[in-house]
Amino acid sequence: MANIFLRSPYNISQSQQGTGLSVILIIEVDGVEVYTLIKNKSATSDIVLFEVSELIRDYLDIKYSANGIINDADFNNIIKLTYTWYSGLNGTGTVQGTPLIVEGFGIDAYGYFPDGANPTTTRGYMQSNETIHWVGGLSLRIPIDRNNVNQIITYIRGSELDNFAITPSTTNVFEHLEDFDEGVDEVRILKNSVVLKSIKIVYVDACKYVPHRISFINRWGALQDLWFFRKSIQNLNVSKESFQSSNITATGSYDVTEHQKKTFNVIAKEKITLNSGYVSEEYNAPMQELLQSEKVWMEVYDVITPMTVTNSSMTFKTSLNDKLVEYKLELDYAFDSINNIR
Repeated sequence: MANIFLRSPYNISQSQQGTGLSVILIIEVDGVEVYTLIKNKSATSDIVLFEVSELIRDYLDIKYSANGIINDADFNNIIKLTYTWYSGLNGTGTVQGTPLIVEGFGIDAYGYFPDGANPTTTRGYMQSNETIHWVGGLSLRIPIDRNNVNQIITYIRGSELDNFAITPSTTNVFEHLEDFDEGVDEVRILKNSVVLKSIKIVYVDACKYVPHRISFINRWGALQDLWFFRKSIQNLNVSKESFQSSNITATGSYDVTEHQKKTFNVIAKEKITLNSGYVSEEYNAPMQELLQSEKVWMEVYDVITPMTVTNSSMTFKTSLNDKLVEYKLELDYAFDSINNIR
């Protein structure tokens, strides 16, 4: 089944069948009928068009557990679209022609304008950069499309280390490869013995600062990691309201330990600024995707925290213009510091 990008519009249409005057489109997600849409043919066109990505995306509930374990089934849903012409208006009368059936995997991916309508991919390697800066000793994850990849080979200094098969799935798109051996510096991703991508692993050793792993849903709908291993700065912003009260007693005295100006509705919010350290200029693409992502998490000392990227702009960097490529990222913690969930 094809991958259907749900953050970009997905259009389904068909030319008039027989004497059809209307169309019924049935949308099924994970085997459950969730929408029935009816539209009449216009007098000036023999085509009826539906755009359905937002409707389907409502049923894609991406989760990233607090223990860092990934359930790949949480990153896609299974879609079936049945498009049928009817002889009467408003879906009445008899069926005309053969129903058009489209089946696919819905993923939280998007295309860019030059990609055209109904973007999809069979690329197999589900992140944009082919160089990964990995903090040695910590976990490494690489997302793939398990239905468009069937072999992974790892190398250390040009010598093959491991060679294993990838099993396709009728229910899942992604497999987030993990548990790579220390020292692996190249990962080759293959389909039918043809190398689709050769991934270069660059080690960052002996970090002076605490490394931060940022995980986010990238443009391909996969969970991708970027390590920020330079200086970080933590900030706290507090907002509050106050009022002035009268503490006078019936005798005209007052308690000098009582607050005359009283504070209420204290809200504390934390933010952090991270620096990537020197990385490949290939990081332009994933940094753009990070700023465009709607789901971002940060991991420090095995603690996973939901975050919101606050950078609103980015300057693309190149080794020619900037000599050394480094990125600064500003994030807000996606919750208030004081637990106020009711």
